Amino acid sequence: MTHSSRDYTAYGLHFRSALELPFSPLSDPPTGTADVTVRYGSTPTALPCLLDTDTLRPIERGVLWQAVPGAFLMHVPDLARYYVTAGRDVVIEPYGDDAHGVSVFLTGTVLAALLQQRGLVTFHSSAVATGTGAVLFAGRSGLGKSALLAALIERGYAALSDDVTAVEVDTAGKPRALAAFPSMRLWQDTLEMLDWLGQTKVQEEVEKYLIPIGSFSPAPLPVRAVFFLTQNDRSDILVEPVSSTEAFTRLRRATYRKQFRKGLGQQVTHFRTFAAMAKNVPAFRVIRPTYPFLLDALADRIDAHLRGEAPFAGEDAAAGPAASSTVAAGG
Repeated sequence: MTHSSRDYTAYGLHFRSALELPFSPLSDPPTGTADVTVRYGSTPTALPCLLDTDTLRPIERGVLWQAVPGAFLMHVPDLARYYVTAGRDVVIEPYGDDAHGVSVFLTGTVLAALLQQRGLVTFHSSAVATGTGAVLFAGRSGLGKSALLAALIERGYAALSDDVTAVEVDTAGKPRALAAFPSMRLWQDTLEMLDWLGQTKVQEEVEKYLIPIGSFSPAPLPVRAVFFLTQNDRSDILVEPVSSTEAFTRLRRATYRKQFRKGLGQQVTHFRTFAAMAKNVPAFRVIRPTYPFLLDALADRIDAHLRGEAPFAGEDAAAGPAASSTVAAGG
């Protein structure tokens, strides 16, 4: 069986893929080898231990994955096995013909492993572009990261990423967020709150949909602020700053697929990124009611904060939506 390759860009990388992906297509791709190749083929059933300076390095593993520096293997029952090496090559061995399902796992967990292999830190976060940089909204699943992103898009902001935000530290020691790809995953109830229509389910058995993002910022941006989303039984919305020490701890917890860190040998890189962000980026805790969600009120509160009506520590100028960095991307 042969598969024609397509060229895409995501997270600042050129992907050449035999699998259709929801990334930004490259109509005029650069010549030569792509940064990342995604192809079909045979994969190993297990990773070997690595011999490092005559010391046998054990494999870090979970129920469905294994990791050593430079190699990652994941098995999804009844779907596919994925083998990722050196942050450059992804081999997929599908068990059937569910190409959409194969893509869903590749653009989530598998992609996070690849980005971590390349020395990036992946945060469980959505992000928007503002006039002064990227603003991240971090938190565990179910706290409303994607819903808040969608509501801010309706208020004129451009999305930088949904669910997984990749951050690198530049040569000056400052963190910057990389643009992901122009689509997002939303639950049915969020679509109803926003009056958005979704056509493609992420997985057939769940009410979550893949939605094109109507306004997307394709360029990397310095990280301007991080909001950590939480909830409790309070009746209003609270936004308060947190110390750099607390920010470091929360960033560490907010790493997307943090269980891969040790196996992939990225502990030092992650520590340096957390430290750079805690030192240079204002951080805030957002507490919202568990029920009702108060999505509009939350988005209005964050919008006011970003526009400078509730300025960040040490900042006087409003930022607001980054109109100059916004491009249409479907929707």
